[in-house]
Amino acid sequence: MGHIPRTLSVYLRGELTRTCEPGALVTICGIFLPLPYSPMRQMQVGLITETYLEATHVINHKKRYSAMDASEEMEHEIQRLQDSPNLYSMLAQSIAPEIYGHEDIKKALLLLMIGGVTKRMDEGMKIRGDINVLLMGDPGVAKSQLLKHIATISPRGIYTTGKGSSGVGLTAAVVRDQMTKEMTLEGGALVLADMGICCIDEFDKMEEGDRTAIHEVRVNMSPCLKDIDLLLASFFKCLHQNYTHRDDIVYPKRG
Repeated sequence: MGHIPRTLSVYLRGELTRTCEPGALVTICGIFLPLPYSPMRQMQVGLITETYLEATHVINHKKRYSAMDASEEMEHEIQRLQDSPNLYSMLAQSIAPEIYGHEDIKKALLLLMIGGVTKRMDEGMKIRGDINVLLMGDPGVAKSQLLKHIATISPRGIYTTGKGSSGVGLTAAVVRDQMTKEMTLEGGALVLADMGICCIDEFDKMEEGDRTAIHEVRVNMSPCLKDIDLLLASFFKCLHQNYTHRDDIVYPKRG
């Protein structure tokens, strides 16, 4: 049975603070409580009250590679694999093994996940070490399945569709906080994929203006937003994948 997605405010206090960040996949255990009101506010709302979850435990389902604890068995397996002459092909074949073929595409996705080294020249010029991947092909050749698999196995991966996304929704939006009435920045899919991978399906169905909005992110990995007298440069590193298909292109057969 399906259900309607709902939102719930969660309060983390003490040692539970900073145990997770936006975009993380977590399981939170806690106590479901009503939100206390002042006497005047209670008279206005009557018997209807807002609720929140007082967190008691947080479980992170995905961790960064640097935060993972390698066991002895894992270290022995890594030592064995690094001496293998077919290491590149073995790692590529481990990506979506249920999908047959596409060896070259899987190798490109493997390089996307591994990333490179960012260089800063003496003149001050910065050369990014990460790549963007654009997959094009006929419908039904497992482009979306590869996308979802990459977003799943990545320590930090976000999946979204370009048809229902706007440039503001992908980068960030300036909104007014309901409690403080101040202007705040609400991160989009690319911001939530900070230091990770953002997969955008149906990239060709996006509006031209929305594709232009994320051009700076794809080139410099850092968007600059200016709206409502708020100037903010939000820097993040995001490996970016686009998936699209074209019906007007004839793909030559190999071999």
